[in-house]
Parts: sequence; structure tokens; C-alpha cells
Amino acid sequence: MEPGTRPKIQTKRNLILSAMELFADQGIDAVSMRTINNAAGTKNASAVHYHFGSKLGIIEAIIHFVRKELDSSRLVALKALENKAAQGQKLTCREIMWAAYSPYALLYTKHVWGKQAVTFLARCQSDLSPEIQDIFNHDPQQIAVRIDNMLVKALPDLPENTRRVRAMYFWLLMVQGFSASQALANTAFGDMRAESQEQSLQRFFDYLLGGMEGSSTPSGQFSLDEGSV
Repeated sequence: MEPGTRPKIQTKRNLILSAMELFADQGIDAVSMRTINNAAGTKNASAVHYHFGSKLGIIEAIIHFVRKELDSSRLVALKALENKAAQGQKLTCREIMWAAYSPYALLYTKHVWGKQAVTFLARCQSDLSPEIQDIFNHDPQQIAVRIDNMLVKALPDLPENTRRVRAMYFWLLMVQGFSASQALANTAFGDMRAESQEQSLQRFFDYLLGGMEGSSTPSGQFSLDEGSV
């Protein structure tokens, strides 16, 4: 089928994937709507505007596209944990955060565009605007809230603000870590890449989990002036 006769849904998907790759490679601010049209090979020079209205519109469409893929696995995992908790079984921080982590690992490894998707999310984090933040925060599935509700009992000794900040750090570092995973090929210690993808994913998760479960520094113990803890 010639590009000009493709159904609208296929044209929109092509624009989304093309824009996602461009944003991942060049950053949010560096990519114009015209560049996206050219990369997608559309005959209509106003295709992005026609389908999405604006640059922010296609960014929102990409976020929803990626979120739908993530939800295909994490909603099942979260529901299983919620059912387990409803039956009176105690949940661990490890299994709760694995439900948050594993969908990103699947996204990264399952699709040919998975790496671009995670890198796009990392770009959104670093090039963040209030408008993009609002899009991230508007989640119909309330994933962050549902995870936090389970963490209340799994991490009872952590104050609410500390627990929630750590969960946000977990998400930020997870996305950035996936995006920059190749940096381990050349470090001050040499090649630190894992022997297998499975090992790489597991040790990254263990690192992130440690940040969730670790003890807190007592108030007043850390001083930038002293330079030590």
C-alpha cells in the first residue's frame, strides 16, 4: 500500500514512531514539526498539525502510546498484588517495585523501538516543561498512587514524604539508567557490562531497590560545609 493511501491510524502510528525516534536522538527542543513530517515521509507537509494539532500534541500522543504498552503488563501485575493484599497477604517492597520496573524492562527489550521509547521518556525528564509534566501526571490508571498505597505497609517506618520521593527517584533513575545503559561499556573500571541482558536488568533493579529500602540519614547529620556524612 502506498503511503498516500494508508489508513489514518497507520499514518498516525508512523508519525508517532518517527517523532519518538527524533526526540530520543536529538532532544525535545531540537525537533520541529516539519522535521517529523520529513522523517515520516508524509506527502502532506502539515500531517503532524492535522493529526495532533501541535508539537505538544504529538508529544502527548507518544506518551500515551508508550503508556499503553507499559500498561499491557503492569496493570496485570498491580492487580495481582492488590488481590494478594486484599486476601491479607503481606507484600514486600521488592515485589511491589518489580511490578513497577519489569514493564519498562519488557518495553526496552521487546520492541525494536523500545530503546527509543525509553530514551524519549528520559529526554522528557531532562527537557521537562510544565506542560509535559502535566501530561505525565494525568494518569487514568493512577499507577503511582496504587504503588504508593501498597508501599505504605511494605515500608511502614518511612515517612510519607520520604517514601514518595524515593518512588519518584526510582522512576527517574530507572528511565535514565535504561537510556544510558551502554555507558557501562567504557568506564573508569573498564567494561562493566553484565554477561547477559537478564543479569544486567536484575542488578540494575537491585540497585534501585536498595534506594527504596535503605535507611534514612538522621536530620542534621549531613553537611555540605563539612563535606561528609
